Amino acid sequence: MALAHQFVADKTEFWIVALGPFVVITIMLSLALFWVEGSWSFTILGTLIMQTAASSGDFGILSYFYFHKAKEINTYDDVGNKISYFYGKLKS
Repeated sequence: MALAHQFVADKTEFWIVALGPFVVITIMLSLALFWVEGSWSFTILGTLIMQTAASSGDFGILSYFYFHKAKEINTYDDVGNKISYFYGKLKS
């Protein structure tokens, strides 16, 4: 789990932070499948599955942004109090 203590992020910033690593890692692992043989392909496929499962929380938050697309939403993490805030206001 990654937290950005006291950093405010809007929808666009969160899309980049959430999808950037997922897309890069998925492409690299998928390309690596063409260069490996034997049991290494199972290792890469397992890593790809685990990485996708670990990104499920990001996809959940992205779906929250999509569900509330009529609002301008910002997120804020407070690591000390172990809480994340989502602030939203209607777009004008």
